[in-house]
Amino acid sequence: AIDRGLDVLVQGDRIAAIGLSGRLRPPAEAEVIDGQGGTLLPGLIDMHGHVYTASAPPWRVGLPDPSANLRSYLYSGVTTVLDPADSSNDAYARRDQVARGELLGPRIYTAGKPVTAPEGHPIAMIRIAAPWWIGWYVAPRSAFGVSSPDEARAAAEELAADGPDFVKVIVDRIPQDAPRLGFEEVRTTVETARKHGLRSVAHIGSLEDARDAARAGVALWVHGVYKERIADAAIPELAGFGIPMVPTLVVFENYASALGGNREASALERQTAPAELLASFNERPDHSPLLDAFRSWLVELGQLRPAWRDNVRRLHEAGVVILAGSDPQSGVFPGPGLHRELHLLHESGLTRAEAIRAATLDPARFLTQSDDPDFGQVRLGTRADLLLVDGDPTADLAALEDIREVILGGVRLERLPIGE
Repeated sequence: AIDRGLDVLVQGDRIAAIGLSGRLRPPAEAEVIDGQGGTLLPGLIDMHGHVYTASAPPWRVGLPDPSANLRSYLYSGVTTVLDPADSSNDAYARRDQVARGELLGPRIYTAGKPVTAPEGHPIAMIRIAAPWWIGWYVAPRSAFGVSSPDEARAAAEELAADGPDFVKVIVDRIPQDAPRLGFEEVRTTVETARKHGLRSVAHIGSLEDARDAARAGVALWVHGVYKERIADAAIPELAGFGIPMVPTLVVFENYASALGGNREASALERQTAPAELLASFNERPDHSPLLDAFRSWLVELGQLRPAWRDNVRRLHEAGVVILAGSDPQSGVFPGPGLHRELHLLHESGLTRAEAIRAATLDPARFLTQSDDPDFGQVRLGTRADLLLVDGDPTADLAALEDIREVILGGVRLERLPIGE
């Protein structure tokens, strides 16, 4: 965040000048925004966002509304999103429409359809969760299910031809008895993608998943090790790979709490989601196919809650770069979910400033492969994706949700809560 007593001049889509307050003369036609008592930060970056997703509870069919999701991100101060799995037919067109200014939304990096095992995640999950009249069509089209290196190579070639920003491999088992993508298939996918100049991200869940993905050459771990406590002796090994991790603690916290009910909406959720939708989380039916199928897993997740946080703390202390991502889905809302994640990262050992950096500078460095990225920082000459909040979020992370202004590419956005 910029220290108090500084003025920032934005011209076009860039930061044109930064100077001591009162000494920087704005042009006569400039619009002046009073930032007194607030903090100016870079726009937030969600490193596991989803655009084509619905956040309804699992017992209620909810269809994705990408435009509403994009608006929710911006309302919440999220100006860049890495979407590591968008299986919709218009994922790339939507990304490009945003880039051209034809569709209002945060800058999108997308991986398109993921590569998984036949009947692996997310195919198996969709078959369980979706009504049969949707699932039979959607499940096999949600990912490339590959069972050999040749199939993995063909999938990566097809993906590369479509123009993604990344390629995603899913190594985790969801549900627990689902097939798992083999090491050779992971490595072939990653190496084929690399030949096309594409980095790969890996959905992991266990220490074995993390090791296989790292040895295959992935650039990013997403979801982190959440299924077990990492042995102390393995922490330096994982740190030695030099791979950043996106723990998505908010997802597992959400599911670990799913059986308890009494979900309390955050202020940002109340401002961006219909009240009736938020209330429906506390109107759980006696039986839900998804909850019934995953009940034992949800109970286990609750028992593993201390392990996830301890894993993040120890990996962070060992030098693993922790990046913030929310993975919007049932109960995790685009935009507000990232704010919940930052609180969980702080509770898991990151300082408040480190948690903010996990959603600003460090993700920008990863996405651009530059130590001095064009966004993710408030610096002379960088893109004017900015967030002005009341108070000091390095003293209280809740200040990040008290948003005064969101500026996207130098344009001051009009923030309208839902219903206005």
